[in-house]
Amino acid sequence: MSASKKSTNGKKPAKKSVAKKTNGKTSAKKPNALHDTLVKLMARPNGATIHDTWNAGFGYAAMAAVKIVERRGYKVSKKKEQGELTRYIAKKS
Repeated sequence: MSASKKSTNGKKPAKKSVAKKTNGKTSAKKPNALHDTLVKLMARPNGATIHDTWNAGFGYAAMAAVKIVERRGYKVSKKKEQGELTRYIAKKS
């Protein structure tokens, strides 16, 4: 029996993943300008509506914007009044 035995289905065995080593330096992520804009919009005293975030260039769901702001360390609340758009207001935690 040979140590380098071929697989029975003719395919090569999967390679093991090798972790890349770094020099101990960690690179910080670049701040995303759109995310900064979302934080500024929602941190205003009257907050921001989904229309405000859309005009800022964020064309995704409102909850995605809320999650982005929460990951930045803000607590987001929503305010809905009769006949008006929902306002999302961020407060620093």
